[in-house]
Amino acid sequence: ANTAWAYAKLAVRHQRLLDSLAVAGVRRVAAFDAQNLSNMAWAYAKMSVSHEPLLDAISAEVCRRTLGPRELANLAWSFATL
Repeated sequence: ANTAWAYAKLAVRHQRLLDSLAVAGVRRVAAFDAQNLSNMAWAYAKMSVSHEPLLDAISAEVCRRTLGPRELANLAWSFATL
């Protein structure tokens, strides 16, 4: 999540890296804390990259948790943007 966030913050879109991070993210999404879930979704939205399996995994994981207002706002923006 941090790598994706950093690339988005720098506005560097490296598609192969993003695909690899998304695949890894799908496998590890249950281990992400609320901020990592939010940052991962934000990064892909900021770069206009829609990776459906990743977004589905994040959505499913978010439904199992209680998130704070900042994470919810960032997730809402991310999904609305994509």
